[in-house]
Amino acid sequence: MDKTIKGLPKVKGMGKAKSDALYQAGFTSTESIQQATLDDLVTVKGITAPLAKDIKKAAGGAKPIVKKKASKEVSTKKKTSKKTAAKPGKVLSDVKKRLLKVRKKQKSKKPAFRHHDSHKKKRVGESWRRPRGIHNKLRSGIAAKGTLVQIGYRSPNEVRGLHPSGYEEVLVHRPSDVEKVDATMQAIRVSGKVGTKKRLDIEEIAEELGVKILNPMRKE
Repeated sequence: MDKTIKGLPKVKGMGKAKSDALYQAGFTSTESIQQATLDDLVTVKGITAPLAKDIKKAAGGAKPIVKKKASKEVSTKKKTSKKTAAKPGKVLSDVKKRLLKVRKKQKSKKPAFRHHDSHKKKRVGESWRRPRGIHNKLRSGIAAKGTLVQIGYRSPNEVRGLHPSGYEEVLVHRPSDVEKVDATMQAIRVSGKVGTKKRLDIEEIAEELGVKILNPMRKE
């Protein structure tokens, strides 16, 4: 590990080139890293968002430093959000809990619905299409040719479309979208088109509001 940054211990995935890049960007000590935000570190060449978090932790400041009064407000917000943050087990009724288990059991037994003859012809995709031919054996109901989609395979109406955790999924593209989410019933899924900086902002706001993230950037 290059020792140009004073007091910074070894960080996995950070070599001499990245250390030099940090030094040249003005981060010459652990104090300067502590005072910087994650966005500031990500702007340095070669520093990714997960690596920036590791560097902040190694420097003793996993969270950006704010003024004392502001930090108390942020800490109280996070404490209250953890208490008010809804968990599926507490919010869901007993009926929905039971129906989620029923749906899970149904899906484990549900057959795979595939396009007729998709295993024979490359030009035919596996996506389900209703067979229409007069002599089509799948349409005729011959068991060996596959399974037809029928209404009996549907999930219970009350839990249809819900995430396995019991939350309703909401696709998020920008930080302002998180404020519209009901944390007691909905969880967010960050769009794959969102960049690293905006994703960090979205996750930070979601953490403050107690909103569950279904696809966090890094699982701790």
